[in-house]
Amino acid sequence: MATYGRTSWKSNAAGFTLLELLAAMALMVVVGSCLYTALHTGFRAYRSALLAVEPTSQAINAIELLKQDVQGVLPPGSNGLAVAFIGTDSRGIKGVDADSIEFYTTHVYADDKSLSGGLGKVVLLLEEDKDSGYGNYTTYQLVRQVTTNLLAPREVDPDEQTLCRNVLSLNLRYFDGDSWLGEWDSTEDANSLPRAVEVDIEVACFGKSSRSTGGGRSTNKEPEKRRLVQSFAIPCEAAAETSTGTTTSGAASGASTGSGVSSGATASTGGGR
Repeated sequence: MATYGRTSWKSNAAGFTLLELLAAMALMVVVGSCLYTALHTGFRAYRSALLAVEPTSQAINAIELLKQDVQGVLPPGSNGLAVAFIGTDSRGIKGVDADSIEFYTTHVYADDKSLSGGLGKVVLLLEEDKDSGYGNYTTYQLVRQVTTNLLAPREVDPDEQTLCRNVLSLNLRYFDGDSWLGEWDSTEDANSLPRAVEVDIEVACFGKSSRSTGGGRSTNKEPEKRRLVQSFAIPCEAAAETSTGTTTSGAASGASTGSGVSSGATASTGGGR
């Protein structure tokens, strides 16, 4: 019996009491709560950072794509297909800058499925973003329209690509060598190209609380704004080609005029004799 009693005492000593189990469970709950709070805070900070950075990163990518397009710009009338370089100074809702640009380039156009190259017409403009979901605050989307089949027997619809959302304004300026101009039309300036292009784009940064809810509620709270300004030069070859064409035409005209004056003078002198 004594041996049995000692064995029973050892079994009781090896287990946990109810109080110890409750204390262990309480510690597990506290540790789990701390981990959940830390993870929730981290994910919330990550989402907030994405909301703040995403519009700016989209605008940077759009500017970089426009820069690549401009690097391959073709002088108007250089090959019979490149027609004009036109920058239009326009106004959107409430008078905000909503400029557009149209030119021809040899840049490679990429999408999710394929790559295509060669000559193409590029139009960059703003369109009102009616599906932005930010209540009554008006925003735009920056759209890039590309037409690659310039010899089509009938007019074809361009391929559209949305480069950036939540755009508030877009202002484009063009450097002619002396000053910055608000618009450019190569058809009125001997098919010349600007020396450089400046892009001034402003995007909205909406917080999570600024979004419209599913119940149809909206907010008129003004969002934070991010403004990016960048200028880049037109390639020297393209600018030189238009300048050379203009100079050559002027020189030929001058030579013709000079020849006419000389002939007239000779005839007059001869008549005087």
